[in-house]
Amino acid sequence: MPLATPPPSPPLRASPIGMGPSRDLSLAKQAFEERDIALMIKSHDSSMGGQQEQHAGNIGEGLMTNSIKSLIFGGLDGIITTFAIICAAVGADFSHKTVIVMATANLVADAISMGFGDALSEKAEMDFVRREWNRESWEMDENPDGEIKEMVELYIEAGVSEKDAIDILTTMAKYKKFFVEHMMVVELGMMAPNENETTPWTKGAVTFISFVLFGSVPLISYTLFEAYGASQGLLFGMCCFFTMIATFALGAVKGRLASTSTLASGALMMSNGALAAATAYLLGWGLASAVTAQHSSCN
Repeated sequence: MPLATPPPSPPLRASPIGMGPSRDLSLAKQAFEERDIALMIKSHDSSMGGQQEQHAGNIGEGLMTNSIKSLIFGGLDGIITTFAIICAAVGADFSHKTVIVMATANLVADAISMGFGDALSEKAEMDFVRREWNRESWEMDENPDGEIKEMVELYIEAGVSEKDAIDILTTMAKYKKFFVEHMMVVELGMMAPNENETTPWTKGAVTFISFVLFGSVPLISYTLFEAYGASQGLLFGMCCFFTMIATFALGAVKGRLASTSTLASGALMMSNGALAAATAYLLGWGLASAVTAQHSSCN
């Protein structure tokens, strides 16, 4: 069956804020959590008031969602890395001054490296997606029949009949932007570029700030009570206590943002930190003991 060449699509205009699916997204999420079918149907009722407000907030919500990964990744790496260095240094019986210098230097240097690295990796990914989008758009402009045929083959592989696939895709191809977005997902497994997505440098900044803020918790708690004449052991104990609280809080925030159990997420994050810290402490203690024993035998 010959594939009909779609007419040129009209110029695409950005939808005004508030336009989108006829649903209340927050209500739909609540319905899913409660498995409430009546509430789910109600969330899709376009006659309900407040829909305009719901969709107007999607851009801001999307920006926050795009930063969650950087926030959690930067915070977790910052707090555990700094805490692990303090644990290793204490386990090796380094002086209080040495512990502070090592932890501070690592905190600043690693935060810069992590923030910059996150920004570069995000930029590389976004540039790649943009290139693929431009290529698919160009192919759709120059060879629409070929692109429709290619999608028909993918539909058939997914179990759609050839006739239905041709009917669906020749109709969809009248709307170029939507067709290319769909093609990106089905053919390449990529989401189309989003103009409202957080920029790579913003994500890098979030990673840097999160790394510094959470990474400062072990360092500050380790030095906070020094002025009151606390012993090395007490300082380390306070560091462990406050770090575990901060790690749990970070996990709870992750659970809250991801709509999962805050308690389970916090406990898992805290367990991760405790395991890393214990490993670092034992390695510091073991290596220091081995080096000391070797020096004693040589003497």
